[in-house]
Amino acid sequence: MELTYKKYVTGKWLEKLQMWVAYKMPRWLVYWASVRLMSYATTGKFATTVVPELTAMDALKRWKE
Repeated sequence: MELTYKKYVTGKWLEKLQMWVAYKMPRWLVYWASVRLMSYATTGKFATTVVPELTAMDALKRWKE
């Protein structure tokens, strides 16, 4: 049981660290990355995608593939 609690605490700490880094990033860089993600998710084999209908989760899934 103790091991599970330690994993939980470590996971929460890592999540807080990731959020801290994300909020410290320059706005222009976050904007550029989001434009890059959406352009990747709507070109090539995904060229028939209607951009306003694409969700963020679908775009991330396409990037991961």
